[in-house]
Amino acid sequence: MSATLAEQFLTSTAVERLRLVKDESNAAALQELLGLAAYADYRKLLGRLDEGHLSGKTAKNLIFVPGVMGSLLRSDSKGGIWWIDPRTRQHIDDLRLAPGGLEDADPNNAISAAAVDTSYEPFLTAILARDDFGHVGFPYDWRKPFNSSTEALKNLILQTYDSNGNCPVHLVAHSMGGLMVRATLMEHGDDLWPKLGRIVFIATPHYGSQAIGGYLKNHFWGFELMALLGLYLGRETFRSLWGVLSLLPAPRGIYPGTRPNDSHPWRSTDANNPYPHPCANFDMYKAENWKLGLTPQQTTELQQALSAVADFHRKMYDHHQNLSQILRDRMLVIAGVGFKTLFRLAYDTRFFGLWESMDKVFDRVEGDPHRDGDGRVPVASAALENVQVRYAKGVHAGLPNIPAVYNDVFNWLNEKTLSLLDDPVAANSSHLATGEDESEAPHLDGTSRRIPFTDDPGYWNLSQPTAETLKALDASLGLGLKPEFINVRLF
Repeated sequence: MSATLAEQFLTSTAVERLRLVKDESNAAALQELLGLAAYADYRKLLGRLDEGHLSGKTAKNLIFVPGVMGSLLRSDSKGGIWWIDPRTRQHIDDLRLAPGGLEDADPNNAISAAAVDTSYEPFLTAILARDDFGHVGFPYDWRKPFNSSTEALKNLILQTYDSNGNCPVHLVAHSMGGLMVRATLMEHGDDLWPKLGRIVFIATPHYGSQAIGGYLKNHFWGFELMALLGLYLGRETFRSLWGVLSLLPAPRGIYPGTRPNDSHPWRSTDANNPYPHPCANFDMYKAENWKLGLTPQQTTELQQALSAVADFHRKMYDHHQNLSQILRDRMLVIAGVGFKTLFRLAYDTRFFGLWESMDKVFDRVEGDPHRDGDGRVPVASAALENVQVRYAKGVHAGLPNIPAVYNDVFNWLNEKTLSLLDDPVAANSSHLATGEDESEAPHLDGTSRRIPFTDDPGYWNLSQPTAETLKALDASLGLGLKPEFINVRLF
């Protein structure tokens, strides 16, 4: 495939990508880049739009903020997409950050956010098909702490407001994007709230997700393409990504169920180690507790990151507690239920008190907010205090692309009645007959194989790919035979 066309496609807006798909002379090249199934998803989406929709002329009044790894990264100095184009896979480990998490380990790489990932195309296409909303995406460098991007999001909100005739600007965020929104409001709320309309958080881990702890402890394994990614994104690089580590479960005292005044505190069922946290039986914010076999310098660097993450969680919690109810009433949380989720990491203490192994708790308990989720985020973490919550049965990566979800996003922004249920147990059995709990582009967002997930990191698929298997997969990538690698989802 032409490198120019591939990079043009990946760095374009949703409407520009759909135009490229519409041009059938690009079909063979785009099938090579995306794979036949993902390209077919694009063609179906294109069928929903006419030329007027593809004009993109609707005034912008909605900003979409994607999740972690939902922004494509490129090198401004060396060219190419470094996340996660198979053709530049050897550069994935070059995404490493220097200690402190603010600069590239190699400053010559000059990495920046280029575009919102293709996995969100169904949701963005649904916006394009409407006359009441026009959107702009906010790609950001998810590797870095939030405060490295909050100024840019503030400026985009102000620019959008000024350019649309001073109409309120709505914010819709998926996953980590919700924390980016909240961090921006924490720093710049006085300037922004008068310009804003309503806000929707879709599957945001407001208090973190142990999936990130699983990656920190065990790296990537289980599902073949996920394990293959581990060949290119090394453990040391992963530990350097402060933004990614900020999604670890909030520390004790902040995470729901562990706060001093919680009316229903979480209780450990482990008599040998009753550490009062739903997500772990050890203090996750002490680097040595992860037992990663690090050097003293590596331990110091990880501890620096963990301390910064703990401080971020505390500041965000305090800010939300001080937010007026009038402002909270402008927010909506949409949480996913019904799927296995890595809820807890627990060291086994059976061998004379020594930690010999780590158990992974991922079985659901219907109705328990600490034991139900969307495959990545527990319900307890998705909710925000005194903010309305609605529930949908769906997988984390695909939630924005589910019609029942995005239709309620539009309902909320238009101050209309919502259809999603406010009871997670009831939501788990709803929409099953209509197909409204299915992503409209499962090959684009990685939800095409729901059991196990395409992005299964190995928590419930316990087979470990062999070195020979990984070598063969790497060779296939080199020959362009595994285009679906571009759709691997970490979170």
